[in-house]
Amino acid sequence: HAAYNLPGEHRLSFGFSRRTSRPELYYMEPYITYRDYFTAEIGNPDIRPEYIYSYELGYRKSFGNGYSLSSTLFHRYRQDKFERLRVPFKAGVTLDSMANVGNDYATGLEISGEAKINRWWNMNLNGSLYHYRVENNFKAEGSDETSTNYDISLTNSFDVAKYTRLQLDGNFVGPSVSTQGKVDAFFYVNLGVRQQFLNRRLTGTLSFRDVFGSARYVSDINTPSLQSHTRIKPSYPLITLSVSYTFNNFKIKIIYNCCSNILKDIKTRKI
Repeated sequence: HAAYNLPGEHRLSFGFSRRTSRPELYYMEPYITYRDYFTAEIGNPDIRPEYIYSYELGYRKSFGNGYSLSSTLFHRYRQDKFERLRVPFKAGVTLDSMANVGNDYATGLEISGEAKINRWWNMNLNGSLYHYRVENNFKAEGSDETSTNYDISLTNSFDVAKYTRLQLDGNFVGPSVSTQGKVDAFFYVNLGVRQQFLNRRLTGTLSFRDVFGSARYVSDINTPSLQSHTRIKPSYPLITLSVSYTFNNFKIKIIYNCCSNILKDIKTRKI
C-alpha cells in the first residue's frame, strides 16, 4: 500500500493485497445432517482455500470541519470461490454442500462521504457500483454469469449525552447472480445504543438488528435437474446486549507519563 499527499488536502493511494480464506470446519464434515424436513447438507473434505486478489486506486479530499469525500476504483479477483451448491437428494428433499465453484471478478467504484453535521451528529454514507462476473465450473455449457451489483449504507451517530451514543444505520443490497441462479435485493435498518459508566471503564451496548423486520434472503436456483426457490426471514426482533469492562487504560497512562516527563524537563531547564 502506498499513499501520496497533495496540496489542498488531496490524497492519492494505491493498494494491492492477496489474501487466503480457509474453509470452515463444518464445510468439510463428511456426513449428512438435516437442517429441516426438506433440506439436508453434507461437508466436502476436498474443498480448497480460496485466494482473493485486490487492486485499488483511491482518492480522498478533506474539506475541514469534519467533512471528507473519498472514492476507490477497484478490481478484485477470487480464485476457487466458496459457494453452497444444491442438488436433488430424495423425493421432496435437496442436498446442500460447499464447493469451489470457480472464479469471480468484481470491477467498479466505491464512494464514501463523512460529514460532521454539528457537535453531536456524525453522518457516513457509503456506496458501491460494480460489474460482477462468475466463471462457473458447474454449468454444463460453461458460460459465465454476469450482473451489475450495487449497495448503499447510511450511518448516523448521535451523542445524546456525555457518555451515551446512539447509532442508526440503513442498508440496501442490490440483486446479484450466483453459481446456480440469482439472489434478490434486500434492505434492513439497525439501531444501537452505547452507554459508558465508571469513568468510561464499564461499557454497555444494546443493539437492535433489522428494526423493521424487512430483511429477506430470497434466491432462485435453476439447473437442468432442479428448480428451487428459497425465502429466508431472520428471527425478529433480534436484540443483543454486550457489556465490557476496561481494567487498564494504557494509552492514558502513557500520555500522562510523557507529559510528566516533559514538565520535569521544563522545570529543570532541559527544554
